[in-house]
Formats: sequence, structure tokens, C-alpha cells
Amino acid sequence: MTALKLDVRYYHLPQISRVTETDFQHNTLHWTLPIDEIALVMVDVWSDHYVTSHLQRGRDITLECIRPVLEAFRKIGAAVIHAPSPACAKKYPQWTQFAGDNEVKSAPAKGQDDWPPAEFRSKSGKYEKWTRPKEPKDQVFEDIIENRRIIPEVEPRDGDFVIVNGDQLHRLLSHRKILHLFYAGFAANMCVPFRDYGTRAMHNRGYEIILIRDCTSAIEVADTAEDLMLSRAAVVDTELNIGYTVSSSDLVAACEKRA
Repeated sequence: MTALKLDVRYYHLPQISRVTETDFQHNTLHWTLPIDEIALVMVDVWSDHYVTSHLQRGRDITLECIRPVLEAFRKIGAAVIHAPSPACAKKYPQWTQFAGDNEVKSAPAKGQDDWPPAEFRSKSGKYEKWTRPKEPKDQVFEDIIENRRIIPEVEPRDGDFVIVNGDQLHRLLSHRKILHLFYAGFAANMCVPFRDYGTRAMHNRGYEIILIRDCTSAIEVADTAEDLMLSRAAVVDTELNIGYTVSSSDLVAACEKRA
């Protein structure tokens, strides 16, 4: 068996009475992971974004941290999976592997029951007063959404996989008998945890989740942009509620020892 030897980090919550929140501290596990049971999942590593500060930070992270991990996974023959959103994924020919009718033909909208009322869900009619104000989208915004691709330096190559949604990802993982998913990409507080191929959804399907903590970043707001508080909180959330984390340098080093 060929394997990676790697330390993964999480928050340990002791199940005893009279603890305080300061008792919830990091713990480390020493894992040996079979190469054929791991995959790198790269979420929404887009070449363009309407949030310019996030775009620049994401590109820097991609070139400095994600690309070395990607190259290390390719070198050891581990699965590399690109998950860049449905519309973006279909710009790459690899997306048809493990695609089912729902992905090829586009799945019909799922039926909804009558509560909450349809008008309330859409915030229309008498419920329009609860609509959150939004700025109108400009043409540049629309062009970015339509034309963005994966950052060129980490685009799919022969042997990589590209997936459209969580069902296709699950189909691929099931076929390859993959159990452990290393996540990289953006944004750490939006698409990475909340896409149907993201960390929460795949954790709920039973997979082991390992976020590469310096291979992601959140979309920050005015109150957090300076200290990247939301990015740090996303890592804590993963370690507390979803799975584990590693650094890119430790992961690359483990791959090099294996290689």
C-alpha cells in the first residue's frame, strides 16, 4: 500500500461537565492515508471576480499555495478534481466524465410544497417589503460571471476530473473508492462550505473532509477586511464542526516523502 503520512488538526471538545470554552483547544491526529483513497477538490478557483480585493488575494493564494499542492497530487497519482461551478465546469471537456442525465440535460427544478408561500420565498407581491435591497447588476458584472474560467496556471489537464455538482462528484468518488477529500479554493465562507459539492454537503454524505487552511480565503466585509477575521473563522468552523485542516507545506512535504 502506498500512502501519505500526515498530521491533521481539529478542535477537541471534551464531553465532560463544567468545562469552559477555553477548554476547547486544538488536537492533532497522525494519519496514514492510502494514495488511492484521497482526492484534491478545488472549489471555484476563478480567473475573474467582481470583488477585486478577493480576486487578487485568491490569485496570490492559488499561485503560492494551491499550485504546489496540485502539482504534488499529480506527481503521486492522486485524484485531482476541479469544481468551478456548473456553468464554468462545462467549459472544460473533462466535465462529461461521470456525468449523468441530470448534468447533461440539466435537472428539472425540484417541486416545493406550499409553505412558505411561493410569493414569500420570492419576496414578491405583499411580501416584497421584506426584500433585501440590492444594487442593479452592471454589464461588467454580467460579463465576469459569463466569461470566467479557472485560473490558467491551475486549469485541468489530461487525467484531472471536472465536476458540475455534488451528485457527479459522489459518483466519481464512489467509482474510484475515494474517502478522504482535501479542499482548496474559494470562498471559505460561501462556496467552499455551502456548494452541493462543498465541505458540508460531502461531510454529510460520509466523506472525511480536510481543508487546506492556507489554500482558501473568505470574502471579507468592511469590519473584517483588515484582519481577515472571516477567513480565520471559516478554518475554525471546519475544525470544530466539519472535519480537519492541514497546511499546504505539510501536505506537499508528505507528498514529496511519498514520491
